Amino acid sequence: MRTATSRRHTWIALLVGLTGVLTALALPFAPVLTETTTLTWPAPGRPATSSTTLLAPDIPAALTVSIPCSVLRAGATRPAPTTLFATAPQDTGLTITASRGQVRLRLGDREEQLDIPAAPRDCQVRVDSATDGVTILEADGRVTLWAGAPAPRVAGFHTDLGAGQTSGLSATVVVSGPFATTPTVLKGALVVIQLFAAGVALLLLFRGRAPPVRRARPWRWRWRWRRAWWIDVAVAATLAGWAVIGPLAVDDGWATMIARNVAATGNPGNYYRWWDAAEVPFAFSQQLLAPLTQLSIAPLWLRLPGTLAALATWFVVSRGVLGGALPGVATTARVRTVAAAFFLAAWLPFNLGTRPESYVALGVAASLALAWRARDGADLGLLALVAALTVPVSPNGVLVVAPMIVLAPRLIRAARRTGSGAVTAALVSCVGAVGLTVIFGDQTWDSLVTATDWHTTFGPALPWYEEPTRYEHLLQPDQQGSFAKRLPVLIGVALLPIVGALTLRRADRDRIGLAALRMGAVVVVALLLLAAGPSKWSYHLGALAGVFTSFSTLSVVLLVRRARAPDRRVAMVGVAGSALLAATAALAFAGPNAWWLPAVYDLPWATGPIRPAGVPLDSPLLWAGVLAAGGLTVLPARRFRRAQVCALSPAVVTVVAVGISLCVLAGTFAAAPLRRSAGSLALINAERLTGTRVCGLADDIELLPDGPILAAAEPGGGSSGFTGQGGYLPIAPPPDPPGTGASTFVWGSRTPDAQTTGEITTQWFTLPPLSTESGVALSVSGRTSGANVLELEFGRFDGAGVEVLGAVAPVDRPAVDEDPAHPLWRSVGVDAVDAPAGADRVRVRAVDGRTDDAGWLAFTGPRLRTIVPLNSFLAGNGPVLVSWPQAFLFPCVHDIPTVSAGVAQTPQTVIDSPRPWLTEDRDEDVGGVFAGLDAFVPLNEIPSRLAGHPEVDWGSVKVRGDTAAPDAYARSTTREKVWGIGASRGPRPGA
Repeated sequence: MRTATSRRHTWIALLVGLTGVLTALALPFAPVLTETTTLTWPAPGRPATSSTTLLAPDIPAALTVSIPCSVLRAGATRPAPTTLFATAPQDTGLTITASRGQVRLRLGDREEQLDIPAAPRDCQVRVDSATDGVTILEADGRVTLWAGAPAPRVAGFHTDLGAGQTSGLSATVVVSGPFATTPTVLKGALVVIQLFAAGVALLLLFRGRAPPVRRARPWRWRWRWRRAWWIDVAVAATLAGWAVIGPLAVDDGWATMIARNVAATGNPGNYYRWWDAAEVPFAFSQQLLAPLTQLSIAPLWLRLPGTLAALATWFVVSRGVLGGALPGVATTARVRTVAAAFFLAAWLPFNLGTRPESYVALGVAASLALAWRARDGADLGLLALVAALTVPVSPNGVLVVAPMIVLAPRLIRAARRTGSGAVTAALVSCVGAVGLTVIFGDQTWDSLVTATDWHTTFGPALPWYEEPTRYEHLLQPDQQGSFAKRLPVLIGVALLPIVGALTLRRADRDRIGLAALRMGAVVVVALLLLAAGPSKWSYHLGALAGVFTSFSTLSVVLLVRRARAPDRRVAMVGVAGSALLAATAALAFAGPNAWWLPAVYDLPWATGPIRPAGVPLDSPLLWAGVLAAGGLTVLPARRFRRAQVCALSPAVVTVVAVGISLCVLAGTFAAAPLRRSAGSLALINAERLTGTRVCGLADDIELLPDGPILAAAEPGGGSSGFTGQGGYLPIAPPPDPPGTGASTFVWGSRTPDAQTTGEITTQWFTLPPLSTESGVALSVSGRTSGANVLELEFGRFDGAGVEVLGAVAPVDRPAVDEDPAHPLWRSVGVDAVDAPAGADRVRVRAVDGRTDDAGWLAFTGPRLRTIVPLNSFLAGNGPVLVSWPQAFLFPCVHDIPTVSAGVAQTPQTVIDSPRPWLTEDRDEDVGGVFAGLDAFVPLNEIPSRLAGHPEVDWGSVKVRGDTAAPDAYARSTTREKVWGIGASRGPRPGA
């Protein structure tokens, strides 16, 4: 380094480097302002009636409850068991109940009977829960201490007493957490100093780099596209089109809601689960996404960063990596075309959307390019900066280390060319310390420890030696094992032994051989580093899109080069490699064309294998036959020899398999909206561009709320094998008690003997005139398929009798995951437009012709229903909690429940995902943030359907059935200055 010749400049450089490193190391422990939230129930001026209270974590730092003796007496005089106060309906909460004149206080397995002083004595019972246990101050002054008792779970403030009987009943909750922090002035100054030092360090590294050697050439101004420019245009166009028609990523909704909540509240928590733990130290991608959500939450807009990352990764790989590994060859149209195919095959199935893999893939590709071309300290500084910005994105950010490990000799030589090793190390470390600034600029050491603890406890948190689980997922017949996801990974792994065999001899390690060997080593090291991740999902492999592209391209070039003058060993490697790749391609195409949330697609081969026009791409014999036919075709040509064909065959299999995969992938997704337009994600994005409909999936959803029960009219019909007011599974009763509400009329054919059959035609019911936005509905349990029949018969009363006008079978969609021991009742019906004109009577005709255990049939009498667009309903029923699998699909839902400082707003409406229901947000076992939402009273589902396709399980709409007031408490927040370690750690789950 030229500046190292001056001792003064050397000391300045060392000072800059050490300043940047030390300030970064101090950031986790620097002081911050923490927030403590206090909830007081009831709110001033309001009666003590039941209230929802959603906490995250739901174990507060402190809880104080005051129960006046008047409340105890009111409960003790009731004849039925009464809940005087409860924070949760299970043993995990604090409950005070009255029964048979006695009042008991219960927490977990501990119980205390409370004395009830005689009236009119004015007294109270006070319960205080803190970290050291629970203290009970009884009405007579006695104190009971439950040392070490767990803190009670708080899912609400619930009481069975009326407002006139709860005067004086109150509760106070204190919630504190390690993530609701604000940097102090000191911490902000440290951040500024570190970033300034990093910038100066990078500047010093660039000032010290040696000038490149330039060959003299005459100056000419000439603008000329390379012959391969059209390939870049094709890649960009494909990526742009894929942003419109491509599938959802698994966590698009999850990441989007985190980013939206960050933008709305500043809270960096997880929103749905893990007690709202922040993603420390891997929250950088949500921080980047949050500002975008303030402009728009349309899927196409939120896909823009991932699409730009894809385009940047393509240029880094095609110019930076391949340009360095294949100088002079990488710019040819043939090589770049092959590289583009490999890149699209590796990127499209994995990295579209808001998941962090697209950012990590860009970082890993940039790290590989910089490490491959490193020649001095400036390159090392850029490499350190890339690593610093990639590691905080995701646990898979550690993959940036793979190129550094494999290419360590090059990096060491680059450091030696720079000059003073100590100065270079200090400056590069200072730049790399930017990663600590990104992680701890707004968080603390306590938040890191707490987040790690909560994530590990709730899971998934698999150890490194369970890494084979990732490849089990990759080979599953579901969206994790999609054929398009299998192919680039399996092809890349299969090419490893082929490249190894071709470069086994030192004499074979020419420039291309060495480049392929090194790139293969990067693949191996990267796959090993993946084991460090706590989760083993297959979609993490998308972070290696650039690496797989580079290695596969180098492998094909190597195979083609070796085929020009093959010997016996190369030919044998070609034969063995062809067999291996044929089996690999067949295994890949044996996977399904399955993708996340399949309700928004209508794709062929969704359950696999892939067989376009009946061609069995999943058969190794097919691939072997194609190779054999191709060999017989080209062998007669003079310039081909048998050895050349054998050596070239692995490259042919690889390129053909990748090409077919891209055609099938793009073709099926382009055809999907033509097969079914309703609910199509591709049309959602296309309509956003045209501005016709902008509310996503909600534009295609209709709610079918129940209306009045139809009254019985003329008698008639008959029954055999069906029982009135019965005939269903007792543990799965109809929607309302038999004889009331929607269950005023109930019939069923279920008996202990499954062999019995039956048939029924009910009496007629009066049908009023139907508007175009209405219809007739009834509730059904059991099965209406097979030999069973369920129809609505419509008629017209002519004064003497009822003339039958026709019958319509309602569309029924039983739950595919229904437990036979707990069958579900579901709403089915017929729209007014499908009913015969002039009908003023309706009745039900049912046949139980099945003799299997699940073949019985039960149904209620008919009722009216209306058709309400989902957008209209949501406009007046917020806040709306959208389940994470599909939160990406409702861009017009702006009224979402916010989560901040350990408290979540209570949603009025919940949009759930299709079956199987993924309700982590309400699952206490995984730290669901909204676990208290249906703790006391379950949510009620409103029947709904995808317009024109009632057979499609798009999801469900549920509303709160609880009469408790939402968030009927007073909330206050205090701030306190604390150090970043030892003062603000959250509670341990299960402690």
